[in-house]
Amino acid sequence: MSSSETLVVQPIYIAIIASTLFAIIFGLIFKDMLEYQVAVWKEDLNQTKITYKTPNLTVAYLAMSLCVWVSVSTSLAVFFEVNWFSAIAGAAVVIPTALLIWFQLGSMFSLWENKGDEAIDLDRFFAGDRERIEAAKSGQKD
Repeated sequence: MSSSETLVVQPIYIAIIASTLFAIIFGLIFKDMLEYQVAVWKEDLNQTKITYKTPNLTVAYLAMSLCVWVSVSTSLAVFFEVNWFSAIAGAAVVIPTALLIWFQLGSMFSLWENKGDEAIDLDRFFAGDRERIEAAKSGQKD
């Protein structure tokens, strides 16, 4: 083995780093798009729902999930010789998690739309403001 061979980075590590970076970039894009949609919802009094299932948001979320899947799969491929097993194991981890997050996001937005900011603010909830949250809930029902 010559000394130049030790300086070469194996392609699997480049794939891990690249897919992780792209997942982070798409995650930031998705976050910014969500923040924009929430800001539009807060300013427009006629809009009753937060629109998060737009094509742009869906593509950003799918691209982020795909990059996370590639990152997890290639990371597992370092330890397993069988690449298809790594891809299936990565999909088994990423796909259910991505679906859970997507549907929970819809539930969280529905809760926010119906019950206000206090319903999703965990800092206030765990800081002992449970009575105020319950009072806000009963006040909105009247």
